[in-house]
Amino acid sequence: MDLDLVIGVIEDRGYLGLFLWLWFGMFVIPVPNEVLLMTVGFASSNGALTPVLAFLVSYAGISAAFTTTYLIGRIVGPRLLRYLKKKKRFANSIESSMKLMEKYHAFSLSLSCFVPGVRNLVPLLYGFSRLPYKTFAVFAYSGAFLWVTIMFTLGYLFGDKMDTIMKYNEELWLVVLGAAVITVFIMVRRKKWKVAQKAMVQERQPK
Repeated sequence: MDLDLVIGVIEDRGYLGLFLWLWFGMFVIPVPNEVLLMTVGFASSNGALTPVLAFLVSYAGISAAFTTTYLIGRIVGPRLLRYLKKKKRFANSIESSMKLMEKYHAFSLSLSCFVPGVRNLVPLLYGFSRLPYKTFAVFAYSGAFLWVTIMFTLGYLFGDKMDTIMKYNEELWLVVLGAAVITVFIMVRRKKWKVAQKAMVQERQPK
C-alpha cells in the first residue's frame, strides 16, 4: 500500500477518516487488513501520524468492523449465509470458520483475527448463532487488540521492509497463529485449574 495514500486520508479527513477507512475498508477495500495496519504503523514511525492516537484509532476501527459483522449476522445472518455458501470463494472460508468454531468455541473469535479469510466470517457466524454480545465482546475485542498490536508494531519497526514481510506472509502467520493457539491453550488450562481448585476448597469446607 502506498504510504502517501494513508497520509492523504489523514490530511483530508483527519483521524476520523482513518477510523472510517478501517471500519468500512474491511468490506469494500480489496487490500489485506495486515497491509493497512502495517502501513499505519509505518506512517507513525515516520512522524506522519501520532503513534498512540494512530494505534487507538486503528483498534477502534477494526473493533467497529468486527462489531458490524456480528450485528449483520444477528439481523440478516440466515439469508446472507445462504447467499455466501453459493459463492465458491466463500464456501471454503465458511467451512474453515465452522471448524475453528467447533474446535475452540468462543476462543475462535480471538484466533480468527490471525487467520486471513475467516477473520470476517467468524463474527458473522457467531452473530447468526446468537452468541451473547458480552461473550462476543470479551473474545473479539481482546483478539483484535493483540492482532492490531502485532501488525501496528511490525509496520512501526519494519515498515521499510514490508515487501519482505509480505513475501513470507504465510510463514509469519503460521508462527503468529501458533503463538495464539498456545496462549489460548494456557488460558483454558489456567481457567480449568482455577475451577478445580475452587471445587476442592468448597469440598473441604465443613458443611
